[in-house]
Amino acid sequence: MGLRRKARILAFQTIYSWDMNGSSIEDLLDFNWKKEEINNDVANFARLLASGVVENIDEIDRVIKKNIRNWEFERLAKVDLAILRTSVFEILFQEDVPAGVTINEAIEIAKSFGSDESYKFINGVLDNIRRTVN
Repeated sequence: MGLRRKARILAFQTIYSWDMNGSSIEDLLDFNWKKEEINNDVANFARLLASGVVENIDEIDRVIKKNIRNWEFERLAKVDLAILRTSVFEILFQEDVPAGVTINEAIEIAKSFGSDESYKFINGVLDNIRRTVN
């Protein structure tokens, strides 16, 4: 598994914890809650993603709400929401990463951490977003 995928997983887990537990993002970004040692490049990219999500949460959630079809934002699975938030941040604000790469990474993360249908849902939402922002 590549360093960027590890960082995306770490960022998604951080956002999930932030959303579920109400922990401060600063406390979560020290990654003391992880049992294994984290490569510095992984930690730095994960911090960029997770802190970017929190700083831009209103815009990110607005974009997600605008692009989900036949579903209510409040009913989204928390794992799916954390993956979407992390990926939408990357699509909107990380111009050096192609949206297609971000979407493929989100699909793979959803296959590992989400429900059986998560990756299809996430793919659809992110593809809608890619078409509207690019």
